[in-house]
Amino acid sequence: MKKSDFMHPKGVKALDGAQVPFWFWNDTLEDGELKRQAALMYDAGIKGCAPHARTGFRGGYLDDAWMAHFETVLEEQKKRGGTLWIYDEFNWPSGTGGGEITKNEEFREKYLMFHRVDVPAGTVFRAQISNLSPSKFNMEDQYKEGGHKVRPNVFCYDAQAMEPLALDPFMVAKTYAGMEVKDFQLQRDRDTAVYMVKILTEPYPGEGELTPDYLNPDMTDAFIQMTHEAYYKRFPRDFGNVIQVAFDDETRFCHAFPWTEQLPEVFLEKKGYDLLERLPDLVIPGEEAGRTRCDYFDIVADLYRENYHGRIHQWCLTHGIDYCPHLLGEETLAGQVRFSGDYMRQLAAVGRPGIDHLGKGIGSLNIKFASSAAECYGKSGLACEVFAACGWDLTFEEYIRMVTWLYTQGVKTIVNHGFFYSIRDFRKYDWPPSQFFQWKEWDRMPAANQLTRRYYGMLSDAVLEAETLIYHPVETYWLHYLADQNFTHGYYHGPLIADERAAELDKNQQLLLTALQMKNIDYTVFPSDAVKNFVCENGKLKNILTGQEYSLFILPMCQVIPLAAARLLELFVNSGGRLLIMDALPEYAMSREEDGQVREIFREMLKKPGVTFMENICDAGAAAAWLEENLNRELEIISGIRENKSTCRYYPSWVIDPYIHDGEDMDGIYYCCYGNKVQKLYFMVNYTRDIQTLTVKLHGPSAPEIWDPMTGEIKGARILEKKGSTCLLEIQLPAGYGIFLVTAKEHPEDISGS
Repeated sequence: MKKSDFMHPKGVKALDGAQVPFWFWNDTLEDGELKRQAALMYDAGIKGCAPHARTGFRGGYLDDAWMAHFETVLEEQKKRGGTLWIYDEFNWPSGTGGGEITKNEEFREKYLMFHRVDVPAGTVFRAQISNLSPSKFNMEDQYKEGGHKVRPNVFCYDAQAMEPLALDPFMVAKTYAGMEVKDFQLQRDRDTAVYMVKILTEPYPGEGELTPDYLNPDMTDAFIQMTHEAYYKRFPRDFGNVIQVAFDDETRFCHAFPWTEQLPEVFLEKKGYDLLERLPDLVIPGEEAGRTRCDYFDIVADLYRENYHGRIHQWCLTHGIDYCPHLLGEETLAGQVRFSGDYMRQLAAVGRPGIDHLGKGIGSLNIKFASSAAECYGKSGLACEVFAACGWDLTFEEYIRMVTWLYTQGVKTIVNHGFFYSIRDFRKYDWPPSQFFQWKEWDRMPAANQLTRRYYGMLSDAVLEAETLIYHPVETYWLHYLADQNFTHGYYHGPLIADERAAELDKNQQLLLTALQMKNIDYTVFPSDAVKNFVCENGKLKNILTGQEYSLFILPMCQVIPLAAARLLELFVNSGGRLLIMDALPEYAMSREEDGQVREIFREMLKKPGVTFMENICDAGAAAAWLEENLNRELEIISGIRENKSTCRYYPSWVIDPYIHDGEDMDGIYYCCYGNKVQKLYFMVNYTRDIQTLTVKLHGPSAPEIWDPMTGEIKGARILEKKGSTCLLEIQLPAGYGIFLVTAKEHPEDISGS
């Protein structure tokens, strides 16, 4: 970033993407008031916004009047050189079209519901068997010999051995109206577990109104036609210039076992067996049934990515704009599986990732998961919807503290939730506060915007320089995950993580990742399907999309790993990379036929000098110690506060929706390192309430400088001692936000260019 831009960021067009608030259109709209409010934003330095149809809006959503108001604002933005984002829904979640799309039952989420009946020995049990197969066949196919195959909705198991039982011995043939029919009647001399399965759809109105079938491409096409195409039809020439992004909000699976009509066919094609014959595996404990769970959630996550996010992304690419979705439940492994099947892989199919953060608290992992996905998939411009549920007492200092923390985690664009058009009557209670002219601190928004622009400018043209990749063990979580069918969404004491191993995975991952951040050891979380983006060079894993390189890899609590990921780690270790395996040695591939290869790879890996195996333990302290032995730190705090503390290191062993970050906080000093072609940027943040003085040892070829994003001041760092390319510095960190310690990588003149 140029020094002149850093000192005077308001008029720099390249920094306009730093802040794009949701503008809640939540009352009767008037063009004069829209123009007035648009001018207020622009005068505060906010050059982009996203009109958002919201509770309280009076009018027809996406009708001619709506589009006319949108055009009014669009023309105002044109005059000033500003931009607009499309928020693609009325309220949320995206995909409902304000409830119009989900009026069609075919476009509402289908889901499996399991019911277990324990039948004691000697007891008679009867049930009406129905067909789980797709219903699209004619009567001739149904009755002709060798015709349509019936997949029954009843499954029987020996209760002690949990071995499946054939149904034929319990089918009693009857002749009825000239046709042979079969009734199910079970009686055994051993206890029997009977599972009954139904494929259900929620009624409309009610839950079904807010529950699209995200696995169904036809639903997605209908949603695109209603929303995105409506804007494009009205404003085709403005796409790609004034209109730049479509924001998609809070999509999620409502039910524990989402279903769609094409799922069995896709499953059979990709996995090689009939899921309809093994459905109870989704709810039966144990690793054998867990292998089916792995396959099911793998397919569900792929269908979600391809048929919803990938489809909208492709439309946006074709029409010259970016696609930025925020999903639900990003905070934990458990939430990511419950609401997305696999959250991180969804972000491979977007233009720029989105995230949200509710409440004033800081220190959670949701942002780190999103920024890690962005790094691994080569995405840029992570946008965070933030400040909802902070309350009307939100102060300027709290605002700045939160923005600063978000930028340390990898956020690039602040999406204020929100700027309220009106706070009349009940509107003031809609996830407040407004950070607009109704906010008590609005007169300080220009200063907040300039700080945000400086953060954005410094970090947008740089990449995180972290040496460590940490595997995201989602496949192992699937192996043990026993979903609770009693919850949909919207709860605090939600579904318990029933399986002990699954709960352990969820908790220990949070403990590990949080502990490393507390010790200022940065990392990138690695999803398995990012393997295709990495190559091994000279003992490092290199991201071919971003150029980022990693010399250390941690594989925590991993029993299941795709063969491609295992082979990449094999190459990494064989070329001199250092690998820490914690708690478990992988024993399963995603394909049963590849299990032996995975086991052999890791048996051989254990013989390599760069591999460390910590058996039966996932100790964050031990992992941090291993990293400290192997890291190549170029910045070291010699005196003063060296670390930071988080008041919430992990969440309880149940899924929370929504995660409102109240009571979470950080205290101490945090720093991370970014780099571009000529500079290294050490982003240093003081989360204490007082100014802190540190003595820092820094390696670099040039005299380092301090860039203060609150004031725009740039000055040379105070050097206490210099030996060769190593400096001993005294740094004063202001409370509540971050400064940049900047040094040139090679050529000192580059750092001070105008």
